[in-house]
Amino acid sequence: MTEKLGEFIGMGVGPGPSGLITVKSLNALLKADKVLVPRAKGAKESVALTCVKDIDIPKEKIEFLDYPMSNDETLLHSIYRNIAGKIISDLRQNLNLVYITIGDPYVYSTYTYTVHALKELIPEIVITTYPGISSFQAIAAAMDFPLGIGKEKILILPCPETAEELKAQIENNDNIVLMKIGDRFDWVRKLLVEMDILANCVLGKRIGLDNEILTNDLMGLKVDEKPGYLSVLIIRGKPPVGRNGL
Repeated sequence: MTEKLGEFIGMGVGPGPSGLITVKSLNALLKADKVLVPRAKGAKESVALTCVKDIDIPKEKIEFLDYPMSNDETLLHSIYRNIAGKIISDLRQNLNLVYITIGDPYVYSTYTYTVHALKELIPEIVITTYPGISSFQAIAAAMDFPLGIGKEKILILPCPETAEELKAQIENNDNIVLMKIGDRFDWVRKLLVEMDILANCVLGKRIGLDNEILTNDLMGLKVDEKPGYLSVLIIRGKPPVGRNGL
């Protein structure tokens, strides 16, 4: 017999600006007994919570889930299991939970690991997930910059460690969404100059948040404007064209 639990819903709340959530997500937020909010351990704020700041969520319903910024797999597995255990404890009290995350829940999100940990503990658990708008979609819309036209291939790519690998990916795909650039930006930009495609690129950083950057002038970026966390570079192999070829 399947264990009776409260409802668990995960949802993407967008890349930063408030209001970029679905009607289903809004309704679920308003009905939730608890809203679970992921944040980096030690941080005082959560970008995900900023994305829903215009929605009246009572403070007593908000519960922060602190995730460490670590590559220690043993530590991470333990943390995710502990968080999943707390979630299941609430579900066994028949509480309806909503887990919010920036962008889309299944695009490079801690939500993926949380769901995996939940299923490890209760394989038959029912999970509902509502999609969200990813940062690269928001950047494309804000910059009037097509992600894909016709039969163009789009690759979503965490930045490689070497210029040679990135060059090969650019040559084998029409367009690339480059994420997790970090301190690799200088050599990435140099490569784009060498390939003569820098003019076909746009950069977005902290979309809808303080210190937002949206630009196609990658050479004009100042030191403190270079990509870091919450940054995405969209690379087109060729400029976009219309049906008339222009």
